[in-house]
Amino acid sequence: MSDLLVETPNDILLDGNQRFGPELRALHSGNGCTAIYGFSNKEFYDSFCKKSEKALAPYPLVKGYLRNQIKDAGDSLLLVVVDAEGPHESDLNAATMQSVLEAQENRSSRVAVSFRLTRIDQSQAYRVEEN
Repeated sequence: MSDLLVETPNDILLDGNQRFGPELRALHSGNGCTAIYGFSNKEFYDSFCKKSEKALAPYPLVKGYLRNQIKDAGDSLLLVVVDAEGPHESDLNAATMQSVLEAQENRSSRVAVSFRLTRIDQSQAYRVEEN
């Protein structure tokens, strides 16, 4: 089975001065896991913002931020949810921050999605599953 390829995200959303991402359930391994929302173009983040109750603002997803997060991650899994339709979706596609960084450095228009986030019943949290 081949990886699902999606457009490489170039922008994120800020809630105030914090990067905005979904709430995640702890991994079975016990390792930490963090995700942010990333978008490949303005159309996607505008649509997402219309469905959100928060006053979110787009901001460039810069290589320096990704490098620093990866460097400080230890055993934590760092994800970028790519082109989510809104903050309440039942399923989300995510790539690792490392994959997104490599795609940006190589100027690749596509990145492989390696994780699926699934909303847990009616909660706000998502379960992380490897594709």
